[in-house]
Amino acid sequence: MDGAPETSAFQAVEELRGCYEAFAEKLEACCAANVGEAMGFLFRAQGNPKVGYAVEEFNAVVTRRVADLAERLTLCPAEQAGRLAEQAMELMIFYPQPRNNTISFSLAAFEGHARPLVRFLPAQRRQELARRYARRTPPRRMLPNQNKLWQALVSG
Repeated sequence: MDGAPETSAFQAVEELRGCYEAFAEKLEACCAANVGEAMGFLFRAQGNPKVGYAVEEFNAVVTRRVADLAERLTLCPAEQAGRLAEQAMELMIFYPQPRNNTISFSLAAFEGHARPLVRFLPAQRRQELARRYARRTPPRRMLPNQNKLWQALVSG
């Protein structure tokens, strides 16, 4: 039973990875509209309702997955918890930039969900992630949720 906490935390990271992959695929499918749909979305104040539904659904799922991961990380030794938290944060904030602006914006909107994982990172790793994060998205251009995550990384 010695490796159980790390194994279940590893599984939680993999579940989170699968969740992100499924969300990106779903957004791709939502954005691939025919001409009639695209014209309809153009005249709707809320844009593409399929994207809105996908985002709402993902919000609930990612919130639950991150909370589950954070809970499992508390059972791991500090070094293992830090390594697994870093893997999850890499996934959540340093994903490949999609070409589609809707998908890119939707993924950026969820970067702040990584905040509960910051506490598991050693100070040096937090600082390094903060620097990389600021290079990727300058703080003056960050969305409020991104800025909160960056502040958590900077202040520890």
